[in-house]
Amino acid sequence: MFKLIFILVIFSISSYIGFMYAETFKKRKEQLNEILKALIILENDVLYGSTPLPEALDKLSLKVDEPLSKIIKNSTKNLIEGKVEGVYEGFYGEFIELESEFYLIDTDKKVLRDFLKSLGESGVYGQEKIFKLAVEEIKINLREADDIAKKNVKLYRYLGVCFGMMISIFLI
Repeated sequence: MFKLIFILVIFSISSYIGFMYAETFKKRKEQLNEILKALIILENDVLYGSTPLPEALDKLSLKVDEPLSKIIKNSTKNLIEGKVEGVYEGFYGEFIELESEFYLIDTDKKVLRDFLKSLGESGVYGQEKIFKLAVEEIKINLREADDIAKKNVKLYRYLGVCFGMMISIFLI
């Protein structure tokens, strides 16, 4: 009886690990979607609404989901209070603190870094080009994340279950 319970526990844990690892691919896709939404909202506020950047960021923090909203809210607060020199410095510091909550890969981070380095540094015409470039790069990364998620979610779920079955069979 004890052996059967032990085998079921091992099978369950192995399956759970496979399902949890598969979720990381889906979460990257969801977070890229949220970043794309944030970029489009910010672009509309700054370029077409002529809203000052700190005010636009403050409104944006209410429209996006966590953990992105935390970063935007904290970095906006630091910008308004003058604790940081620029937008990039404020966002980078907050991102480092909350990096464990994100499932972004290096190419995603590079796009955000490049965007934030140039945000607020040029006129309206330059900002428009910066927004368009960032939106297009995030869309490309989003398509890539979608393709990877479609392939790997099923793979890692089945792999977790099969690994659990294999261990269970060896223990019987």
